[in-house]
Amino acid sequence: LARATDSMGLCVFARSDDPVYYLAVRAWVGAPAQFEDAASGAANATLAAWLATRDALPSADGRYRISQGREVGHDAIIELQVDGDGEVWSGGRVVTVVSGEIEW
Repeated sequence: LARATDSMGLCVFARSDDPVYYLAVRAWVGAPAQFEDAASGAANATLAAWLATRDALPSADGRYRISQGREVGHDAIIELQVDGDGEVWSGGRVVTVVSGEIEW
């Protein structure tokens, strides 16, 4: 699907009955959609903005949680908020897997 639409990746989601999170999300990235991202702030922020434009956010204050990565062995919970100005915020607990510096 990503290749057919000339997209960088693919993000799919489903509503959840779990009280800890509102959506279960999976995201594939790469050229195109070569590997699954276990916790994508970018994909989930984009999804939050899309839900907001359709008045489909799960709460009146624009806050909700998603689950991502269980299928690839990483259970990430990402917290999202779309504020009154339409700005999207994402966050959660992190583990550093790579660090360093890039010089231009």
